[in-house]
Amino acid sequence: MRKLLAVILVLGVAGVASAANLTNHNIIPDKGTFVGDGFGDGREGGETFATAAVIPGLPYSDAGGTCSHVQDVFLSCGANSAPDVFYSYTPSATVSVNVSLCGSGYDTAMGIYDAAFNEIGCNDDFCGLQSEIDNVTLQAGQTYYFDVSGYSTNCGSYTINVTENVPCVVECPAGALLEGEPVCADNYVDAYNGGCNSVPNIFQTICPQAGNSAVMCGESGSFLYAGLSYRDTDWFKAWGNGETMTMTVRASFPLLLFFIYGTNCSAPTMDSATAGVCQDVSLARYVATGTFVWLWVGPSQFNGIPCGSDYVMTVTGLGSDPTECGVPTEHSSWGAIKNLYR
Repeated sequence: MRKLLAVILVLGVAGVASAANLTNHNIIPDKGTFVGDGFGDGREGGETFATAAVIPGLPYSDAGGTCSHVQDVFLSCGANSAPDVFYSYTPSATVSVNVSLCGSGYDTAMGIYDAAFNEIGCNDDFCGLQSEIDNVTLQAGQTYYFDVSGYSTNCGSYTINVTENVPCVVECPAGALLEGEPVCADNYVDAYNGGCNSVPNIFQTICPQAGNSAVMCGESGSFLYAGLSYRDTDWFKAWGNGETMTMTVRASFPLLLFFIYGTNCSAPTMDSATAGVCQDVSLARYVATGTFVWLWVGPSQFNGIPCGSDYVMTVTGLGSDPTECGVPTEHSSWGAIKNLYR
C-alpha cells in the first residue's frame, strides 16, 4: 500500500529516520547549525564517479572528510548542495550489503548508484543525523557507487562501513495470529490495514489470545508506485486494559515502530523507535480500559526490502472490546490529510 506515517511533516520521502529521532519526544538538533568539525584528513573517497576509491572486499571501513571537496550529484533524499566523495565496489558474487555512515561527525546524507549512475538508494537520517542504507542487493560483476554527502550544505569528518547483510530468520510461533494481508508488489494499494492512508481508513484490531496478550505474525516490504518508492506499513488497533501496554517487534528488515496514543489522523501523537535486522525493539505506554491506541509497523527505509519480509509482534496489556474483537478491521472517516502519508 502507498503509505507512510508522515507525522509532524518530517516524514516525507527523505525523512524516515528524522521521525525515528522523535522517540520519546526527543527533538533532534537544528539541522541548520549542525555542520560537523570541517576537518578533511586526506583519506576520503574520490571526487567523482570516475575517481571513486575502490573497495577491494567486505567488510570495509574508511574515514575521511568532505569539506575540501565539491558537490557532484543531487541526492533525492533531501535538498542538498553539500560536497561529496565516492567509493566504488564490484562484487564477484551477488551480495546484500549494509552501508553505514553512523558515527560520522556531521549531518550526513548518502546515496547508492548503479553502473549507469542511477540512484538506487538514498538516506538522510538513520542513526541520529547520520545515514545508513541496509539490505541493498548488488549483482555480481556490476559496479556500484556509494556517495558520501551531507544534508543541505553540511560537510565534515565521516566514517564509512560496508558490510555484508547476513539474512536472519524470523519464525512465526505456533498459535500466533496471522496478519493475512496480501503480499505487496509494484503499484500495490493497501485495502487491508492501511490506517490513515487508506480510503476509507482501515485498522486491523488485535484482540487478546490468552490473558491480556497476543502474538501477531505479519509481512512487509518496499515497492514502486507510479515510479516512486513506497513501503508497506501495517496499522493495528489495540484496546487498553488499565495497565501498561507493550508492543515488541522483531523483523527481517530494518524496522520502524510507532505507538500512536493520540489517535487522530490529522494530528497524531506518538512514541517511536527503530531497530536493525533481527533486533527486538519495544514501545510501552499506559492505556486506560476502554481506550484504544494504534500500533504502526513498517520498514525504516523506502527501498531494498523484498515484499513478503517477515516480522513478529507481541503485544501485552491488551484489553478486549466486545464490539470489535473477532472483527478484523474497522472503517472510519478519511480526512483531507492523506497527502501527508506515504
